[in-house]
Amino acid sequence: MRLADGITPRRVAEALDTTLNRQSVFKAGEASGASGSFFFFSYDRSFIIKTVTAEEKDFFINKVALNYFKHVRDNPRSLIARIYGLYTVEM
Repeated sequence: MRLADGITPRRVAEALDTTLNRQSVFKAGEASGASGSFFFFSYDRSFIIKTVTAEEKDFFINKVALNYFKHVRDNPRSLIARIYGLYTVEM
């Protein structure tokens, strides 16, 4: 199975490997957003990871996701950032 842009679930899993991203995770506080969330690049710099609160996750799923994914599907050249998933990472 391929996600948008030819990205496979395996590719995402590899980029999010907790062992390989350990250093980036601990440096994440250096790039915190206005909401207090942390941003960091995956170890291979192919993805940007953003932490979200449970409330932000629920809002996205319940209010935004359907229209967002329709827009991305219908406008493949859109410059809107691509979201490849919502994940829980345990270290």
